[in-house]
Amino acid sequence: MTRVWCLALMVILALAIPVAAEAPLEISFWYGVGGQLQKVIEGQAEKFNKAHPGIKVTPFYAGAYGAGGPMQQKLLASMAAGSLPDVVQLEIHATCTFASRGALLALDEWMAKSDHDRKDDFLQVLTNTGCDGKTYGIPFNRSVPILYWNRDRFTKAGIAGPPKTWTELAAIAPKLVQDGADGKVVGFMPINQWWFFQSMTWSNGGDVLSPDMKRAVFATDAAAAGLKIWADLIERGTAQVRTGPTEFLQTIQDFVNEKTAMYWGSAADMGAVAAAKFDWRAALSPGFDGKRLVVPQGGANAVIMAKIAPERQKAAWEFIQWWTSPAEAAYWSRETGYVPVVKKALDDPEFKAFLKSHPNHAVPIEELAFSRAAAPSPKYFQVLQLIQRAQQNIISNKAPALPTLQSTAREVDALLAAP
Repeated sequence: MTRVWCLALMVILALAIPVAAEAPLEISFWYGVGGQLQKVIEGQAEKFNKAHPGIKVTPFYAGAYGAGGPMQQKLLASMAAGSLPDVVQLEIHATCTFASRGALLALDEWMAKSDHDRKDDFLQVLTNTGCDGKTYGIPFNRSVPILYWNRDRFTKAGIAGPPKTWTELAAIAPKLVQDGADGKVVGFMPINQWWFFQSMTWSNGGDVLSPDMKRAVFATDAAAAGLKIWADLIERGTAQVRTGPTEFLQTIQDFVNEKTAMYWGSAADMGAVAAAKFDWRAALSPGFDGKRLVVPQGGANAVIMAKIAPERQKAAWEFIQWWTSPAEAAYWSRETGYVPVVKKALDDPEFKAFLKSHPNHAVPIEELAFSRAAAPSPKYFQVLQLIQRAQQNIISNKAPALPTLQSTAREVDALLAAP
Protein backbone atom coordinates (compact mmCIF):
# COMPACT_ATOMS: atom_id res chain seq x y z
CA MET A 1 0.00 0.00 0.00
CA THR A 2 2.84 2.35 0.83
CA ARG A 3 4.23 2.01 -2.65
CA VAL A 4 0.83 2.61 -4.25
CA TRP A 5 0.26 5.72 -2.14
CA CYS A 6 3.69 7.02 -3.05
CA LEU A 7 2.94 6.62 -6.73
CA ALA A 8 -0.43 8.29 -6.31
CA LEU A 9 1.15 11.15 -4.42
CA MET A 10 3.70 11.62 -7.19
CA VAL A 11 0.93 11.79 -9.79
CA ILE A 12 -1.01 14.33 -7.71
CA LEU A 13 2.08 16.49 -7.25
CA ALA A 14 2.90 16.28 -10.94
CA LEU A 15 -0.59 17.42 -11.84
CA ALA A 16 -0.46 20.21 -9.28
CA ILE A 17 2.78 21.73 -10.61
CA PRO A 18 1.92 24.17 -13.45
CA VAL A 19 3.68 23.54 -16.74
CA ALA A 20 5.91 26.48 -17.60
CA ALA A 21 4.67 28.36 -20.65
CA GLU A 22 6.97 28.05 -23.63
CA ALA A 23 8.85 31.30 -24.17
CA PRO A 24 8.09 33.05 -27.49
CA LEU A 25 10.72 33.02 -30.19
CA GLU A 26 12.31 36.47 -30.07
CA ILE A 27 13.41 38.04 -33.35
CA SER A 28 15.10 41.37 -33.87
CA PHE A 29 13.75 44.00 -36.25
CA TRP A 30 16.07 46.80 -37.29
CA TYR A 31 14.38 49.95 -38.52
CA GLY A 32 15.72 53.33 -39.60
CA VAL A 33 13.16 56.12 -39.23
CA GLY A 34 12.66 58.52 -36.34
CA GLY A 35 10.17 61.07 -35.10
CA GLN A 36 6.49 60.35 -35.61
CA LEU A 37 7.30 57.34 -37.83
CA GLN A 38 9.30 55.73 -35.05
CA LYS A 39 6.31 55.88 -32.72
CA VAL A 40 4.10 54.15 -35.27
CA ILE A 41 6.64 51.38 -35.87
CA GLU A 42 7.10 50.71 -32.16
CA GLY A 43 3.34 50.60 -31.73
CA GLN A 44 2.91 48.19 -34.63
CA ALA A 45 5.55 45.82 -33.25
CA GLU A 46 3.73 45.78 -29.92
CA LYS A 47 0.42 45.12 -31.69
CA PHE A 48 1.95 42.18 -33.59
CA ASN A 49 3.37 40.68 -30.42
CA LYS A 50 -0.02 40.74 -28.67
CA ALA A 51 -1.62 38.95 -31.62
CA HIS A 52 1.20 36.38 -31.96
CA PRO A 53 2.11 34.97 -28.53
CA GLY A 54 4.60 32.52 -30.05
CA ILE A 55 6.75 35.30 -31.55
CA LYS A 56 8.22 38.40 -29.96
CA VAL A 57 9.48 41.07 -32.34
CA THR A 58 12.02 43.35 -30.71
CA PRO A 59 12.37 46.59 -32.70
CA PHE A 60 15.69 48.42 -32.67
CA TYR A 61 16.40 51.83 -34.16
CA ALA A 62 19.68 51.26 -36.01
CA GLY A 63 20.10 54.79 -37.36
CA ALA A 64 18.85 56.37 -40.58
CA TYR A 65 18.41 53.75 -43.30
CA GLY A 66 19.46 56.01 -46.20
CA ALA A 67 22.07 55.04 -48.75
CA GLY A 68 25.38 54.36 -47.01
CA GLY A 69 23.94 55.67 -43.73
CA PRO A 70 24.36 54.49 -40.12
CA MET A 71 22.05 51.51 -40.43
CA GLN A 72 23.85 50.08 -43.43
CA GLN A 73 27.19 50.55 -41.70
CA LYS A 74 25.87 48.69 -38.64
CA LEU A 75 24.52 45.94 -40.87
CA LEU A 76 27.88 45.48 -42.57
CA ALA A 77 29.55 45.30 -39.16
CA SER A 78 27.02 42.75 -37.91
CA MET A 79 27.62 40.61 -41.00
CA ALA A 80 31.38 40.68 -40.37
CA ALA A 81 30.86 39.76 -36.70
CA GLY A 82 28.31 37.03 -37.44
CA SER A 83 25.76 38.61 -35.11
CA LEU A 84 22.83 39.31 -37.39
CA PRO A 85 19.42 40.92 -36.99
CA ASP A 86 16.51 38.91 -38.36
CA VAL A 87 14.39 41.47 -40.23
CA VAL A 88 15.74 44.75 -41.58
CA GLN A 89 14.07 47.84 -43.02
CA LEU A 90 16.59 48.16 -45.85
CA GLU A 91 16.69 51.16 -48.19
CA ILE A 92 15.46 50.06 -51.60
CA HIS A 93 18.59 51.02 -53.55
CA ALA A 94 20.73 48.92 -51.21
CA THR A 95 18.67 45.73 -51.62
CA CYS A 96 20.65 44.51 -54.62
CA THR A 97 23.91 45.55 -52.96
CA PHE A 98 23.35 43.28 -49.96
CA ALA A 99 21.67 40.52 -51.99
CA SER A 100 24.70 40.33 -54.29
CA ARG A 101 26.81 39.53 -51.22
CA GLY A 102 24.60 36.58 -50.29
CA ALA A 103 23.29 38.37 -47.21
CA LEU A 104 19.56 38.26 -47.96
CA LEU A 105 17.05 35.43 -48.19
CA ALA A 106 15.35 35.01 -51.58
CA LEU A 107 11.60 35.31 -51.05
CA ASP A 108 10.06 34.13 -54.33
CA GLU A 109 8.92 30.73 -53.02
CA TRP A 110 7.54 32.32 -49.84
CA MET A 111 5.64 34.93 -51.86
CA ALA A 112 4.11 32.31 -54.16
CA LYS A 113 2.44 30.65 -51.16
CA SER A 114 1.22 33.85 -49.53
CA ASP A 115 -2.42 34.92 -49.33
CA HIS A 116 -1.64 38.58 -50.06
CA ASP A 117 2.06 38.97 -50.79
CA ARG A 118 2.17 37.38 -54.22
CA LYS A 119 3.74 39.55 -56.88
CA ASP A 120 0.41 40.47 -58.47
CA ASP A 121 -1.04 41.51 -55.09
CA PHE A 122 1.02 44.69 -54.90
CA LEU A 123 0.43 48.17 -56.24
CA GLN A 124 3.13 49.66 -58.51
CA VAL A 125 5.64 49.29 -55.68
CA LEU A 126 7.57 46.15 -56.61
CA THR A 127 10.54 48.23 -57.71
CA ASN A 128 14.06 47.66 -56.50
CA THR A 129 13.04 44.56 -54.55
CA GLY A 130 15.24 42.12 -56.40
CA CYS A 131 18.51 41.34 -58.08
CA ASP A 132 19.48 38.97 -60.88
CA GLY A 133 15.92 37.72 -61.34
CA LYS A 134 15.20 36.94 -57.69
CA THR A 135 13.13 38.85 -55.13
CA TYR A 136 14.82 39.69 -51.85
CA GLY A 137 12.59 42.39 -50.39
CA ILE A 138 8.93 43.02 -49.66
CA PRO A 139 7.83 46.66 -50.00
CA PHE A 140 7.70 47.84 -46.40
CA ASN A 141 7.40 51.60 -46.65
CA ARG A 142 7.02 53.24 -50.04
CA SER A 143 6.87 56.93 -50.79
CA VAL A 144 7.09 59.28 -53.74
CA PRO A 145 8.15 62.94 -53.76
CA ILE A 146 5.19 65.32 -53.56
CA LEU A 147 4.73 69.06 -53.29
CA TYR A 148 3.31 70.54 -50.08
CA TRP A 149 1.74 73.99 -50.27
CA ASN A 150 0.17 76.43 -47.83
CA ARG A 151 -3.25 77.20 -49.28
CA ASP A 152 -3.77 80.17 -46.96
CA ARG A 153 -0.62 81.89 -48.20
CA PHE A 154 -1.37 81.04 -51.82
CA THR A 155 -4.80 82.65 -51.44
CA LYS A 156 -3.26 85.73 -49.81
CA ALA A 157 -0.87 86.03 -52.76
CA GLY A 158 -3.70 85.64 -55.27
CA ILE A 159 -2.49 82.26 -56.56
CA ALA A 160 -5.24 79.76 -57.33
CA GLY A 161 -3.37 76.50 -56.96
CA PRO A 162 -0.04 74.67 -56.93
CA PRO A 163 2.45 74.76 -59.82
CA LYS A 164 2.47 71.83 -62.22
CA THR A 165 5.85 72.58 -63.78
CA TRP A 166 9.18 74.01 -62.67
CA THR A 167 8.57 76.99 -64.94
CA GLU A 168 5.35 77.73 -63.05
CA LEU A 169 7.03 77.18 -59.68
CA ALA A 170 9.84 79.59 -60.54
CA ALA A 171 7.24 82.20 -61.58
CA ILE A 172 5.07 82.02 -58.46
CA ALA A 173 7.78 81.52 -55.80
CA PRO A 174 8.67 85.26 -55.70
CA LYS A 175 4.99 86.14 -55.20
CA LEU A 176 4.91 83.95 -52.09
CA VAL A 177 7.78 85.72 -50.33
CA GLN A 178 6.02 87.43 -47.44
CA ASP A 179 6.64 88.80 -43.98
CA GLY A 180 5.83 86.33 -41.25
CA ALA A 181 5.52 86.50 -37.48
CA ASP A 182 9.09 85.23 -37.12
CA GLY A 183 10.63 87.00 -40.11
CA LYS A 184 10.73 86.37 -43.83
CA VAL A 185 8.67 83.59 -45.37
CA VAL A 186 10.33 82.20 -48.51
CA GLY A 187 8.37 80.95 -51.48
CA PHE A 188 9.95 77.51 -51.81
CA MET A 189 12.21 75.10 -49.96
CA PRO A 190 13.50 72.05 -51.81
CA ILE A 191 15.21 69.24 -49.94
CA ASN A 192 18.69 69.03 -51.40
CA GLN A 193 18.92 65.26 -51.70
CA TRP A 194 19.73 62.94 -54.61
CA TRP A 195 16.16 61.55 -54.59
CA PHE A 196 14.83 64.84 -55.93
CA PHE A 197 17.62 65.18 -58.48
CA GLN A 198 16.67 61.74 -59.72
CA SER A 199 13.06 62.87 -60.21
CA MET A 200 13.99 66.08 -62.04
CA THR A 201 16.45 64.26 -64.30
CA TRP A 202 13.92 61.57 -65.28
CA SER A 203 11.11 64.09 -65.74
CA ASN A 204 13.27 66.10 -68.15
CA GLY A 205 14.04 63.09 -70.33
CA GLY A 206 17.40 62.25 -68.77
CA ASP A 207 18.69 59.28 -66.79
CA VAL A 208 21.30 58.45 -64.17
CA LEU A 209 22.95 55.34 -65.64
CA SER A 210 23.06 53.78 -69.09
CA PRO A 211 20.73 50.79 -69.71
CA ASP A 212 23.60 48.35 -69.16
CA MET A 213 24.47 50.18 -65.88
CA LYS A 214 28.11 50.53 -66.94
CA ARG A 215 28.39 54.30 -67.28
CA ALA A 216 26.94 57.58 -66.00
CA VAL A 217 24.62 59.54 -68.30
CA PHE A 218 23.54 62.39 -66.00
CA ALA A 219 26.12 64.96 -67.16
CA THR A 220 23.60 66.67 -69.43
CA ASP A 221 21.66 69.90 -69.67
CA ALA A 222 18.48 67.93 -68.98
CA ALA A 223 19.85 66.74 -65.65
CA ALA A 224 21.28 70.11 -64.70
CA ALA A 225 18.11 72.08 -65.50
CA GLY A 226 16.31 71.51 -62.21
CA LEU A 227 19.33 72.32 -60.07
CA LYS A 228 19.84 75.53 -62.06
CA ILE A 229 16.26 76.57 -61.24
CA TRP A 230 16.87 75.90 -57.55
CA ALA A 231 20.15 77.80 -57.56
CA ASP A 232 18.55 80.77 -59.30
CA LEU A 233 15.65 80.92 -56.83
CA ILE A 234 18.06 80.75 -53.90
CA GLU A 235 20.26 83.46 -55.43
CA ARG A 236 17.20 85.71 -55.76
CA GLY A 237 16.20 85.13 -52.14
CA THR A 238 12.90 83.44 -52.96
CA ALA A 239 14.00 79.92 -51.99
CA GLN A 240 16.12 78.42 -49.25
CA VAL A 241 17.65 75.04 -48.40
CA ARG A 242 18.65 73.46 -45.14
CA THR A 243 21.86 71.49 -44.78
CA GLY A 244 23.24 68.79 -42.55
CA PRO A 245 21.96 65.44 -41.26
CA THR A 246 18.62 66.88 -40.04
CA GLU A 247 17.89 68.73 -43.29
CA PHE A 248 14.78 66.69 -44.06
CA LEU A 249 13.22 67.15 -40.62
CA GLN A 250 14.17 70.83 -40.50
CA THR A 251 12.48 71.50 -43.84
CA ILE A 252 9.28 69.82 -42.70
CA GLN A 253 9.27 71.92 -39.54
CA ASP A 254 9.95 75.07 -41.57
CA PHE A 255 6.78 74.39 -43.53
CA VAL A 256 4.76 73.59 -40.40
CA ASN A 257 6.09 76.78 -38.75
CA GLU A 258 5.23 78.84 -41.87
CA LYS A 259 8.77 79.75 -42.84
CA THR A 260 8.10 78.61 -46.39
CA ALA A 261 4.93 78.64 -48.49
CA MET A 262 5.73 75.36 -50.24
CA TYR A 263 8.31 72.61 -50.14
CA TRP A 264 9.12 69.45 -52.05
CA GLY A 265 9.21 66.49 -49.72
CA SER A 266 8.10 62.91 -49.22
CA ALA A 267 4.64 61.41 -48.97
CA ALA A 268 5.79 60.09 -45.61
CA ASP A 269 5.95 63.63 -44.23
CA MET A 270 2.17 63.81 -43.89
CA GLY A 271 2.09 62.56 -40.32
CA ALA A 272 4.41 65.39 -39.29
CA VAL A 273 2.84 68.03 -41.56
CA ALA A 274 -0.54 67.29 -39.94
CA ALA A 275 0.65 69.39 -36.99
CA ALA A 276 0.35 72.55 -39.13
CA LYS A 277 -2.23 75.10 -37.97
CA PHE A 278 -3.13 76.26 -41.47
CA ASP A 279 -4.86 74.84 -44.54
CA TRP A 280 -2.17 72.78 -46.26
CA ARG A 281 -2.45 70.68 -49.37
CA ALA A 282 -0.46 68.03 -51.22
CA ALA A 283 0.07 68.06 -54.98
CA LEU A 284 1.86 66.04 -57.64
CA SER A 285 5.54 66.81 -58.06
CA PRO A 286 6.40 69.54 -60.58
CA GLY A 287 7.50 68.38 -64.02
CA PHE A 288 8.89 70.02 -67.13
CA ASP A 289 6.88 71.72 -69.86
CA GLY A 290 5.68 69.30 -72.52
CA LYS A 291 7.22 66.24 -70.84
CA ARG A 292 5.71 63.41 -68.81
CA LEU A 293 6.25 63.52 -65.07
CA VAL A 294 8.47 60.68 -63.81
CA VAL A 295 9.20 60.14 -60.14
CA PRO A 296 11.34 57.68 -58.21
CA GLN A 297 9.99 55.60 -55.40
CA GLY A 298 11.65 55.95 -52.06
CA GLY A 299 11.57 54.01 -48.87
CA ALA A 300 12.65 50.58 -47.84
CA ASN A 301 12.04 46.88 -48.21
CA ALA A 302 11.57 44.41 -45.42
CA VAL A 303 14.35 41.85 -45.89
CA ILE A 304 15.24 38.66 -44.05
CA MET A 305 18.86 37.81 -43.41
CA ALA A 306 19.93 34.61 -45.18
CA LYS A 307 22.20 33.22 -42.47
CA ILE A 308 19.76 33.06 -39.57
CA ALA A 309 18.14 29.80 -38.42
CA PRO A 310 15.16 28.49 -40.43
CA GLU A 311 12.74 28.93 -37.53
CA ARG A 312 13.79 32.56 -37.28
CA GLN A 313 13.29 33.04 -41.01
CA LYS A 314 9.78 31.61 -40.67
CA ALA A 315 8.96 33.95 -37.78
CA ALA A 316 10.39 36.91 -39.69
CA TRP A 317 8.21 36.07 -42.70
CA GLU A 318 5.17 35.87 -40.41
CA PHE A 319 5.91 39.39 -39.20
CA ILE A 320 6.38 40.76 -42.73
CA GLN A 321 3.15 39.16 -43.95
CA TRP A 322 1.26 40.63 -41.03
CA TRP A 323 2.69 44.09 -41.69
CA THR A 324 1.69 43.97 -45.36
CA SER A 325 -1.76 42.49 -44.78
CA PRO A 326 -4.48 44.74 -46.25
CA ALA A 327 -5.73 46.04 -42.90
CA GLU A 328 -2.27 46.81 -41.50
CA ALA A 329 -1.03 48.27 -44.81
CA ALA A 330 -4.03 50.62 -44.77
CA TYR A 331 -3.38 51.56 -41.14
CA TRP A 332 0.31 52.27 -41.85
CA SER A 333 -0.67 54.48 -44.77
CA ARG A 334 -3.27 56.40 -42.75
CA GLU A 335 -0.82 57.09 -39.94
CA THR A 336 2.21 58.03 -42.01
CA GLY A 337 1.39 59.05 -45.58
CA TYR A 338 3.33 56.13 -47.06
CA VAL A 339 1.38 54.44 -49.83
CA PRO A 340 -0.48 51.23 -48.94
CA VAL A 341 1.61 48.59 -50.67
CA VAL A 342 -1.06 45.97 -51.45
CA LYS A 343 -4.01 46.45 -53.78
CA LYS A 344 -6.53 45.00 -51.32
CA ALA A 345 -5.76 47.80 -48.87
CA LEU A 346 -7.56 50.17 -51.24
CA ASP A 347 -10.71 48.08 -50.77
CA ASP A 348 -10.63 48.45 -46.99
CA PRO A 349 -13.85 50.34 -46.05
CA GLU A 350 -12.12 52.38 -43.36
CA PHE A 351 -9.35 53.34 -45.74
CA LYS A 352 -11.82 54.36 -48.44
CA ALA A 353 -13.60 56.59 -45.94
CA PHE A 354 -10.26 57.97 -44.79
CA LEU A 355 -9.18 58.94 -48.31
CA LYS A 356 -12.51 60.64 -48.89
CA SER A 357 -12.07 62.80 -45.79
CA HIS A 358 -8.27 63.19 -46.25
CA PRO A 359 -7.74 63.76 -50.00
CA ASN A 360 -4.10 64.74 -49.47
CA HIS A 361 -3.34 61.07 -48.79
CA ALA A 362 -4.70 60.13 -52.22
CA VAL A 363 -2.03 62.23 -53.98
CA PRO A 364 0.92 59.82 -53.54
CA ILE A 365 -1.28 56.89 -54.57
CA GLU A 366 -2.15 58.78 -57.75
CA GLU A 367 1.50 59.63 -58.32
CA LEU A 368 2.52 55.97 -58.24
CA ALA A 369 1.32 55.83 -61.86
CA PHE A 370 4.24 58.12 -62.74
CA SER A 371 6.88 56.17 -60.82
CA ARG A 372 9.64 54.00 -62.18
CA ALA A 373 12.39 51.81 -60.82
CA ALA A 374 15.97 52.88 -60.37
CA ALA A 375 18.79 50.86 -61.92
CA PRO A 376 19.23 47.57 -60.00
CA SER A 377 22.99 47.96 -59.81
CA PRO A 378 24.84 46.66 -56.72
CA LYS A 379 26.80 49.92 -56.85
CA TYR A 380 23.81 52.22 -57.22
CA PHE A 381 23.79 53.60 -53.70
CA GLN A 382 27.49 54.46 -54.09
CA VAL A 383 26.58 56.30 -57.27
CA LEU A 384 23.92 58.21 -55.34
CA GLN A 385 26.45 59.22 -52.71
CA LEU A 386 28.67 60.76 -55.37
CA ILE A 387 25.67 62.56 -56.88
CA GLN A 388 24.73 63.83 -53.44
CA ARG A 389 28.15 65.35 -52.96
CA ALA A 390 27.92 67.08 -56.34
CA GLN A 391 24.43 68.34 -55.61
CA GLN A 392 25.49 69.82 -52.29
CA ASN A 393 28.39 71.54 -54.03
CA ILE A 394 26.11 73.02 -56.71
CA ILE A 395 23.39 74.26 -54.38
CA SER A 396 25.32 75.13 -51.22
CA ASN A 397 28.64 76.24 -52.70
CA LYS A 398 27.37 77.75 -55.97
CA ALA A 399 29.46 75.40 -58.12
CA PRO A 400 28.50 75.48 -61.84
CA ALA A 401 25.91 72.76 -62.40
CA LEU A 402 26.91 71.10 -65.66
CA PRO A 403 30.72 71.06 -65.13
CA THR A 404 30.19 69.68 -61.63
CA LEU A 405 27.95 66.90 -62.95
CA GLN A 406 30.50 66.15 -65.69
CA SER A 407 33.27 65.77 -63.12
CA THR A 408 31.06 63.53 -60.97
CA ALA A 409 30.12 61.40 -63.97
CA ARG A 410 33.79 60.60 -64.51
CA GLU A 411 34.03 59.44 -60.87
CA VAL A 412 30.94 57.28 -61.35
CA ASP A 413 32.38 55.74 -64.50
CA ALA A 414 35.54 54.80 -62.60
CA LEU A 415 33.43 53.31 -59.78
CA LEU A 416 31.37 51.22 -62.19
CA ALA A 417 34.47 50.00 -64.05
CA ALA A 418 36.18 48.81 -60.86
CA PRO A 419 35.85 45.14 -59.92
